[in-house]
Amino acid sequence: MFHPRPPISPLEHSSFQACGGVRLRLVPTPLCNDVVLMEMGICLQVAVVGISYRGIASSTVVEVFGRTSEGLSVVVLVHGMRPWLEVSRPGPPQSVNAAEIERLRGVRHVVDVQGPVEKQTEQGMKPVWRVYVEQPYHVPRVRDSLEGRWLTHSSDIVFGQRLLLDLDLSLHIGVEGELIAATPEAAARMGIEPPLEEDEELLLAGASGRYPSDLIVRSNVEDLRHIEPFIAPLTTLSFDLETSIQHGTVLCAAAVLRTKDGDIEATFTGTEKEIIGDFIDFVRESDPDIITGYNIDNFDLPVLERRIEAMPAKERLKLALGRVPLDDDRGKPNRSSSRWWRCTGRVIMDAWWEARMALRPERESLSHVSQLLFPDQMEKRKMDVDASRMDEEWQERPDVVLEYCLQDAKLPLDILDAIAAQRRSESLGAVAKVPLETAVNGTTSQWIDSLLVRLAERSQIVVPRTKGQRSSESTEGGYVHDVKMGLSTWIVVLDFKSMYPSIMIEHNVCSTTRTDDGNKASHVAPTGAMFVDKKERLGLIPQILTDLMESRDFHKEQMRLAEKDENNHQHAFHDRLQESVKILMNSFYGVLASSFYRFTHPDLGASITAWARRKVRDIIMQLTAEGSEVIYSDTDSIFVAVPMEERPPPAKPPLDEDLEIWEEARRSMIAYGENLAERYSSSGEMLEFEKGLTAFFSHGAKKRYVGRVVYPQFETIVRGYEPRRTDGFPIQSKTLEVMFEHLLDDKLEMAIELALETIRRLKFGEVDPRDLVISRSCKGRVDKNNGNIDFTKDYVNPASLAHVQTAMKRIERGLTFTPGMKVSWIVTDARTSPMTVEPYLVDETGGEPPEPDYSFYTRRLATALGRITEAFGWTAGDLVAGTRQTTLFSFQE
Repeated sequence: MFHPRPPISPLEHSSFQACGGVRLRLVPTPLCNDVVLMEMGICLQVAVVGISYRGIASSTVVEVFGRTSEGLSVVVLVHGMRPWLEVSRPGPPQSVNAAEIERLRGVRHVVDVQGPVEKQTEQGMKPVWRVYVEQPYHVPRVRDSLEGRWLTHSSDIVFGQRLLLDLDLSLHIGVEGELIAATPEAAARMGIEPPLEEDEELLLAGASGRYPSDLIVRSNVEDLRHIEPFIAPLTTLSFDLETSIQHGTVLCAAAVLRTKDGDIEATFTGTEKEIIGDFIDFVRESDPDIITGYNIDNFDLPVLERRIEAMPAKERLKLALGRVPLDDDRGKPNRSSSRWWRCTGRVIMDAWWEARMALRPERESLSHVSQLLFPDQMEKRKMDVDASRMDEEWQERPDVVLEYCLQDAKLPLDILDAIAAQRRSESLGAVAKVPLETAVNGTTSQWIDSLLVRLAERSQIVVPRTKGQRSSESTEGGYVHDVKMGLSTWIVVLDFKSMYPSIMIEHNVCSTTRTDDGNKASHVAPTGAMFVDKKERLGLIPQILTDLMESRDFHKEQMRLAEKDENNHQHAFHDRLQESVKILMNSFYGVLASSFYRFTHPDLGASITAWARRKVRDIIMQLTAEGSEVIYSDTDSIFVAVPMEERPPPAKPPLDEDLEIWEEARRSMIAYGENLAERYSSSGEMLEFEKGLTAFFSHGAKKRYVGRVVYPQFETIVRGYEPRRTDGFPIQSKTLEVMFEHLLDDKLEMAIELALETIRRLKFGEVDPRDLVISRSCKGRVDKNNGNIDFTKDYVNPASLAHVQTAMKRIERGLTFTPGMKVSWIVTDARTSPMTVEPYLVDETGGEPPEPDYSFYTRRLATALGRITEAFGWTAGDLVAGTRQTTLFSFQE
């Protein structure tokens, strides 16, 4: 029998009650004045979560789904948008007679042709006509029917995004309109009587029915406006399913809704149909902006799909999780690619993926990530339930499993909060001017498209289609200088500020400024590519990058003012915005160097890196000519030794007279770095003094080094060695980290002794097996019909690979596996072919770890450490043997 859990406190206007197999914990939401009431309607500030549209007869209504600044969910039905594309004649500019335009008007689905307007094309300035069509889905049909006779432009842009592009709007918008419907709770918060809801009124407003949102507003396209970003009180719902290992059925479920005022928790039991049905009802009643969970992309959502599909046709539920009416088929989540899910009006944000991208953890289980983020919060650890024995666990202690399920629904919310995933995405959406859905699950080309397309159309430049074919040719990268082997002390690091964006601005690099006419070229790249002067034509990309740089400087200044005023809230707000600007700026080169992007050309990426290599080489030549020693250089950073008569030891000494000598050396280093940056920036190179190091070590391989930073903060940087690798094992990483500290302290004897002692302990099995766990991502393809994983499409001989073996054994034991996730294992016998491995499951199921093959780990650790110690005459073989023919520290002689 089901016993509802007492609520934390009542929710005054909640329409949810504890019933059937549903248990709720409710946290109160205070009344607030959410909107400005106007004589003819209302005025809202809205954060745009997603955009869709509906075709109604000869018109199109755009649906804007969002959350108001005061926390109400809203659907804005926008009228007045018309789908269109643009056309021009192929070849050089030519006249077009009236008969041709009339034939264009006669094309099926075309409703109007306007123009022409002179616009810049790849063939120069040409007349361009705008062709309006009946519905957005007619754009590709008309485009294809005109193939050969006309060139088409702006003909592959998603219609929902067109609203933001045409009106130059961003994620945060102002809306004026007529309130068509409001829930009783929303009306009470607004202090008004809810408007009478009649089906006819909703349909006339452009609705497809009753949306599960607090407010439904009718608006016209001219009633939307740009507003400054604000922190939207978004709501997030996290859920988890527990399923039968034997039958694949849903045993129970849990969900947690997180709002700015607290959490609402619900658990679901009963028959499988009751569990899924009650969960769907809870989603629609709570109306979240974001749906999350841990690994819901590849487990929970596919399970819901399969279990509903397995129901008898007459009893089958609708997986109506979207923000649309219940009978609207768009409410069912659908997978738009191998990973991303789309749910109309909401955002699917998998906490597993967000944690993976933000943390790059050694292991990706929920237990490990929780321990990584919350090491001292035992209440945020997974409970002791063996997921590989879920049927028995559910049979023997269902209450514990239900608590376990609820805990697994809570933790993703805590993880997203800890890594600020939602706020970072909202900031990115504000900067890139895209809805939250695109900021979370979109691509860099979509973010950049949002900025470039709107600027191109305002600048009378045609927007080409995205290129269909991708080139296999690669662009030569940045310059990497030979690295000095061994230990160097007292180093300054000079860095080119936003190097690639600066080059694009300085040389006016853009597909709209590239020319083959040498008489027009003002900028000639080392590759021979030519670009016109800014005075003749300022490129789209330089314009946007200049604006972004100014925007970032503004937000940094606001951070400084907020810090001065001790306003942590505003400081964090502007910090997220400036970081989003930085991400977007640094994304431009990658998109432009691609072969598929609409505003690109093979010359662009190659020209940018060629100019970058020349800049770095020129600076190095000048530094060398004046007697400075360049230790290393990589892409946009140059490492230079500080000239000193006597070089103090790199390690900071204790409090005595040696400390004053060390501090004086540090001050001299800072002054030298600032002086270099100022001198070489005067020529327009925009160099910055980025770091000051007391020690820098490399064994002589490019892109592999460690350094001890003492300016602007104290830290150790490691690049290219095993501690930065995700397929290493912990004792390897820990040993290297301590070795590096010894080397940076100029204590070579201690580094060698550590290597010898660690390898000796490993040979004799005197280490914790947890320190031998190897983790690696594993691919695979999910069969949508039965949920099975096919590894053969990604690997020629999958069973021979350790990580695939591990994934297969996880699946055999009934544990979750997601294509692309990291799996963890211990090598138990490297003598077999393929070598034998066993999954490491202690974090998930408890029990004892597998017995390691210590000989395998000894050889591998010796190889990793030997790369370092070879610089001092100790090979990997010497480390395993524990001796060498020469004396122990002959490398000092």
